[in-house]
Amino acid sequence: MPRTRLWIREETRMLGAIQIMTGILLDCLGLLWMYLFFTQIVAFGATYTPIALLTAYPFWSSWLFIFSGAFTVLLEKRRSPFLVSYALVVNIISACISVIGLLLLSIEFIKYSKSSKNPLWPQKTGKLLSEYLFILTILELSVTSIVIHWAFQAKYTGR
Repeated sequence: MPRTRLWIREETRMLGAIQIMTGILLDCLGLLWMYLFFTQIVAFGATYTPIALLTAYPFWSSWLFIFSGAFTVLLEKRRSPFLVSYALVVNIISACISVIGLLLLSIEFIKYSKSSKNPLWPQKTGKLLSEYLFILTILELSVTSIVIHWAFQAKYTGR
C-alpha cells in the first residue's frame, strides 16, 4: 500500500477511532437498557419488551465494532497486504451485523407503534434508547462502508 496519500492514513485512523467509540457507546446503551428493563418489571409489572435487548444485540455488536475499529487503526499503523485483507473481512462482517441490527430495531419500532396507545414513561424511555441504538448503528454502517471502500481500493487498485 503506498504512503503517498496521507489523507487516507489520517482519516482511516479517525474512522477506526469512531468505530471503537461507537462500540463503547452501544455497550453502555445496552447496560442502560438492561437496567431499565429489570427495574420496570419490578416497579410496573408490565414492560416494554425490547427485541434488540432480548437478542443481546447491543452487547455482541459492540464488541465486533470495537474489534473492527481496532483492525482499522492497526491497518493504518502497519500497512501490510494481510492486514488489509483482515480489516476488509472484519469490516464486511461489521456491516452485515449493522444491517441485522437495523432490521431488529425497525421491527421493534413497528411493534411499539402498533402496541402502545398510552405509553408510560418506561416505554417512552425504552423507545428513546432504541432510537439511540438505531442512530449509532447507522453511524457504524456508514463508517464501515467507507472503510470497506478504502480498503478495497488499497488492496485491488493500489490507490
